[in-house]
Amino acid sequence: MVMHIGLLTLTDTATVDDRRAIADGLLGLVGQIDGLERVEVGTDLGLKEGNGDLLFRLTFASQDAWRAYGAHPAHQAVVTRAIAPVLASKAFVQVDAFDEATA
Repeated sequence: MVMHIGLLTLTDTATVDDRRAIADGLLGLVGQIDGLERVEVGTDLGLKEGNGDLLFRLTFASQDAWRAYGAHPAHQAVVTRAIAPVLASKAFVQVDAFDEATA
């Protein structure tokens, strides 16, 4: 299993509705993309200035499933419609999924 973790920093003009559209779009990918098993999304609490705005963790069955996700039309639609218009910066990491019971 592979986890794809992303941190998005949004523009100053991004609204609560923009954040919700990103979260809903990412959450809606489960069932549309083969091998995408789980999506978790959280928004920053605003406790410290300079933090990112939105964190997500997508869990894939395999590296091949993660690779296919990048070009999948459903993923591209979320990026184009919800993320790109309000994106200031992004950072990603892909890691082997771990068993949370033993971590």
